[in-house]
Amino acid sequence: MTSGNSWPTPTYLTNSTSFIDYRPTIDATGSSVIFERTPVGGGVTTLQIISDISNPSPAPFLSGTSPASQTRPDWCWQTGNVLFNGAANNSSAVAVWGVVGSGANPKQIPNTLDAFYPRWNLEGSQFVTENSGTGAAPSPCNTVFSIMDGSVVAANIDGTDSAGVDMFGGMPGVSRNDLPLIAYAGQPAIVGWAVPAYNENYNYIFLNSWTNGVYTSAPMEPDAPIGAYDPAYEGRAPDWSPDGSTIAFESNRSGGGYAIYLCNLATGNLAQVTNPSLNAQHARFFPDGSKLILCLDVSSGSKAMGIAWVDISSLMSSLAQP
Repeated sequence: MTSGNSWPTPTYLTNSTSFIDYRPTIDATGSSVIFERTPVGGGVTTLQIISDISNPSPAPFLSGTSPASQTRPDWCWQTGNVLFNGAANNSSAVAVWGVVGSGANPKQIPNTLDAFYPRWNLEGSQFVTENSGTGAAPSPCNTVFSIMDGSVVAANIDGTDSAGVDMFGGMPGVSRNDLPLIAYAGQPAIVGWAVPAYNENYNYIFLNSWTNGVYTSAPMEPDAPIGAYDPAYEGRAPDWSPDGSTIAFESNRSGGGYAIYLCNLATGNLAQVTNPSLNAQHARFFPDGSKLILCLDVSSGSKAMGIAWVDISSLMSSLAQP
C-alpha cells in the first residue's frame, strides 16, 4: 500500500536562501536539533544547534578546538552525547569525532579515518559507520567501533545477500533492538549494479540479520530483486522509529526528486511523506514517533535547503493496518 498525494505540510525551522542546511539530528526531548550548514556560495560546513524548536534560532554548536569541517551529526538519546564527522576542510578525509551535548571540546576517535555517517548504539558505548577505512572489506561496509578507544567491534555487519554475494553498505540506521542489527543503504557487489565501486544513487534499503556470528542481508521491500538493480526500489538514509515498527528513508524512485517514505515492517505498507519537488532528505524520527525532522528545498530553483518537521502520526496509524 502506498498513500495518495495528500502529504503533510512541513513546518520550517530554517528557510534562509543563503544556506544549505542539511542532515538534522534531534535530542531525546524532541526540542533541540543539530544540523550542518554550508553557505550557498561556498565555504566550510559547520554544525549548528537550535536549542528550542518552538523558537528556532540557530547558533554554532561546537566550542573549543574543533575540526573546521563538521558534518553528519548523531545524538545519543540515552547519554546526550553527539557523534559527527570532522575534517580539515570540506574536501579532506574525515574521521569520527565525539562531544558532549553542550558542544564543548570535541575529541577525535582513533582508527576512524574514512568512516562516515556515525550512528550510536542505544546505550552510547558503541557506534556503527559507513566504513571505507579500518577493516573495511568490501569498501564501504558497515563497521561497529567502540567509543572508548575506536577499536573495531565488528568489521562488517552487512555480510552477504541470500545468494551469497558480498554487500556494499553505508548510511546505517540502528535497530531498536540495538546493534549489530541495522537498516542501511546497500547494494550487492555484482557486475551490472555498482561494481567495482559503491554508488549511493543505486541503493535499496537492506536489513541485516545475525545468527551465530554470521551476517546476512535482505531488502526491506521483499519484492526488490537482488540479481539486478531496479530503480523502483531505490532508497537510502534509513532511520528506525522509536517503537521499532517503521523505517523512514529517502528515495528518488519517482524520478521527480527525493522524497521521504515510511515502510511498516510488519505489514509491508509504504507511504510517501513529502512531495518530490521539495527534494526532502535525511529524515529522523522524533522521540515520540509522531514527527520527522528532515531537510528540504527552501524555494524552487535555489540551491538553499532548510530544516523542517512534519507530523506523521496519521500516516503511522494507517500503515499499521493490515
